Amino acid sequence: MRLRNMHTDKSRFSNESCVAADPIESIETRIVDLPLKKVHNHSTGTHLTQSLVLVTLRTKHGATGYGEGATPAGTSFWGGECSETIKQVIDCYLAPAVCGIDIFAHESILKAMDRASAANNFAKAAVDVAVHDAVGKLHGLPVSALYGGRVRTSIPVLWALASGDLDSDVEDAKRQLEARRHRTFKMKIGMGDASKETARAIQTAEAVWKVEPTAVFTVDLNQAWDEPTCMRFLPRLESAGFAMIEQPLPRWNHEGMARVAARMDIPISADEGLWDFHDAYTSFKACSTDLYGVKVGKGGGIRRAYKAAAVAEAAGVPIYGSMALESSIGTAAGLQLFSALPEMPWGCEMIGPLLLADDLTTVPISYCEYEVVVPNGCGLGVELDHEKIEHYSREK
Repeated sequence: MRLRNMHTDKSRFSNESCVAADPIESIETRIVDLPLKKVHNHSTGTHLTQSLVLVTLRTKHGATGYGEGATPAGTSFWGGECSETIKQVIDCYLAPAVCGIDIFAHESILKAMDRASAANNFAKAAVDVAVHDAVGKLHGLPVSALYGGRVRTSIPVLWALASGDLDSDVEDAKRQLEARRHRTFKMKIGMGDASKETARAIQTAEAVWKVEPTAVFTVDLNQAWDEPTCMRFLPRLESAGFAMIEQPLPRWNHEGMARVAARMDIPISADEGLWDFHDAYTSFKACSTDLYGVKVGKGGGIRRAYKAAAVAEAAGVPIYGSMALESSIGTAAGLQLFSALPEMPWGCEMIGPLLLADDLTTVPISYCEYEVVVPNGCGLGVELDHEKIEHYSREK
C-alpha cells in the first residue's frame, strides 16, 4: 500500500465536493380561501369552499420552497386540524423549531417538529413539502429524484361522485367518460338511510355501465356505518360489482374493520383510521385494511408518506395515491412521490385542482386519457401564481 497516496484519495471526497449546508432562515404562512365548482359531500360534512395554508420557506443562502397544508374544506370536521390551526401551529411552534437547521438535514427537521408539537400531521406536512421543494430546486431536480426517480410519468386517476343525487352523479360520470378524463369513480355515500344509499350507488353504477362497461366503481362511506349495517349492505355492493369499499366503520374501530375485511371478498380500505407509517404497521399487522391510500398531508409529509408506502410494500398491501382536496401545489407534491413508488396498482385520486374553481399555479396540473400527468420541473415541478394567491388570500 502506498500510504503517501491516502491524502490525495481523501481529498477527492472533501466537503468541497458536497452540497454546502444551508440553514432554514424563515417560514411564512398565509391562508387562501378558494371556492369549489360544486358542493362536495361527505357522510360527516358538506362544503362549497376549500381553505388552504400556503407555506413559504427561505434558506440563509436564498433558496425558496413552497408547501401546502390542506384538510377537506379547510375545517376540522374530517381530521381535527383546520386551516387556522395549521397556520397557528406552524407560526408558533414548527417554524421556530426548524429555523437554523440545515435544509438537507431532513430527519433532524422532522424530529424538531415532533418535539415542538404532537400530532398536527397536516401542519408538519406543509413544512415538509416546502423543505422538499427547496431541496429539489437546490439540486436542480424534481422531488421524485430524491426517492429513486420516476417509474411513471402519469398515473390513472379516479373521479369523485359526491353530489348525493342519482341523476347528477350519472350525468357527471358520463361527462368524464366522454372527455376521456376518468373511468374509475368513487361514490360518496352514507349521508342518509343505508338501504337507500346502497340502492342509489348500485343504480348509479348500473346506469353508467350501460354506457361504458369497463368503468370501475368504488364507495367511500367516511365512517358512516356500524358493523351490522356493513354485514347487511356491503354484500349487495360486492354482488353488484363494486371494486372497493373505503372506511365503512368509525376510525377507532380497528377490530371491526378487520372482521369486515375477513368476511368480504371485496377489498376494504382504511382512511380516517390510518394516518402515518406507525399506523400503517399496526393496521397491516391487524389485517384491518386490504389497501392503503397514501396521503402526503395525513401522513405527515412526503418523507413519512414514503416510509408508510415502504411498510405497505413489505407487508404486500397494494397502495393508491390519496388526496385531501389540495390545490395544484399539494397535488404536485403527491404526484412527485407517487411517480417514484414501485407499484401503484390502484392509481390515484388526485383531483383537487379539478374540484377548485380557480388554480394557484401558472400552469395547472394536466389530466388526459384517464390519467394525471406528473409535473416536470425542479422541486414540486409547479410555479406559483402569486397574483392569484394574493387575490384569494385571507390576509390582504
